This record gives sequence, C-alpha cells and structure tokens, in this order.
Amino acid sequence: MIAQNFDIYDGDGLSQSARTGDTSLNHIFKAGASGVVLGHSESGDDPEIINKKLRTIVEKKAANLLLNELVILIGESWDEFENLSIKEVAGVIKNNCEIIFKDIPEELLEQAVLGYEPKWGSRESGRDDMPPPEPALISACVKAIKDFIKEKYNFDLYVVYGGRSTTERTLEIMKDENINGLILGSACNTVEKTLQIVEAMKKAQPEKIKILICNFKAYDLPDSYEKYCCELNKLSEDFIIYLSPTYTDIREVKELL
Repeated sequence: MIAQNFDIYDGDGLSQSARTGDTSLNHIFKAGASGVVLGHSESGDDPEIINKKLRTIVEKKAANLLLNELVILIGESWDEFENLSIKEVAGVIKNNCEIIFKDIPEELLEQAVLGYEPKWGSRESGRDDMPPPEPALISACVKAIKDFIKEKYNFDLYVVYGGRSTTERTLEIMKDENINGLILGSACNTVEKTLQIVEAMKKAQPEKIKILICNFKAYDLPDSYEKYCCELNKLSEDFIIYLSPTYTDIREVKELL
C-alpha cells in the first residue's frame, strides 16, 4: 500500500515550520505506507522535483525510514509533446529520465516500478479535448524508459502506463510486451470498473506478471476499501497489486491488508 505523493522534501527551499497541511515522508511512513507514487501527471512535479524527492528518500532510508515500494512516473508536458514526432517525444522522455535519476543509487530502485504517464493525457486534468496517447507513442516512450534504466543501472524494471485507460485501450496498449501493467485513476473509481480492466489485462497478457496500481486520488468511493481488497485478493499470483489511497485513508487500508 503506497501513498500518492509527499510535499516536504530536502532542497524545497521552504521553511519546515510553516507547512500547514503539507505531508512528509515521516507522516506517510507512520500512517503505514510502504512506499509512494512520484511524478503523477496531476502532482505538478517536474523532473527536478522528482529527483529531489528521490534524494530525500535515499537520506531517509539511511535513518531506517524504509519506503521500499516506489512507483516513479515519467512523462512529457503538452508543450514537450505538441508538434513533435513519436521519436522526438521518446527523446524528451529519455532526457527527463536523465534528470530524474541523476545521482540516484541503484539500490533505491531495486523494488521500484516505473511508468510512462504523459502529463497531458490524464482524464479531466489533461487535454481531454485531444485524443488520448496512441499505442505507438506509448510503446516508444516505455522503450525509452527501459533502455535508459538498462544503460544506467544494467537491470530491468517493470514499466506501467497511466492515462485514460479503458478495456479496449488496455487490450491494444498491452500488446506491447514491454508494458507490464497499468496505473489506474478514473478507471478504478468503482470495483466493477477495476475488474473490467483486470479482465482485459488477463486477455492481453495471460502468461505474464501484471502490475495493477489503483490510485484512488481524492474520490469519495462508492465501494468500500474492504470490497476492493476482497475482490483483488482473489486474483491469481501473476498480479502484483498496489493500492494508493488518500493520506487520510492510509491507516484504514493498511489495517485491511
């Protein structure tokens, strides 16, 4: 179970004594989170900030604040996407990886899941007036991420996709064997919708390990966390599940797991 983000990080340039409403790594750790999502398209964090947050996690791990389950999302802004070719956008993603992972030790990433999530592609917070990212673009950007990690660290990591998921798009996107799963937002705001995506993932990659990350954003969910846990616990061992509730619900979900 992982938190959706954190606000207070080393080098943010803000006073630590004037942070009403902000959340630190210590807060989410004490609440029961075992990790955190960084770089979500709706967070507003650019690659430099993601790098600072990763450095903060490195320092906290040295103090035995162990948040091992990291989901790190990499994507381009609309300005970085508009009027560029697929190859050029993949180049932007590689450049963003260079910034995000600068001076980050491989030990921090051994259990990490990476993701391609364009900052313009999320439902309602991106460019809903434009078609969602096409599978060819998603494949090229996922490959850029995997190639970067292989070159820099000489190992492979699971890579997921996030942004306007439907059952039909899941079947098309996950034809690419480099894509190991999905991070869901709007597509997981009911148990029924979540299970529909699960079935599409099974059809797309029946024999492979599949990553499913349920980001519950700030939803007032119609279904209980208990129902999510009950249904998702029925999935076979080829599914790896991460639940990402709001800060206030971390402890509740932790007690259900």
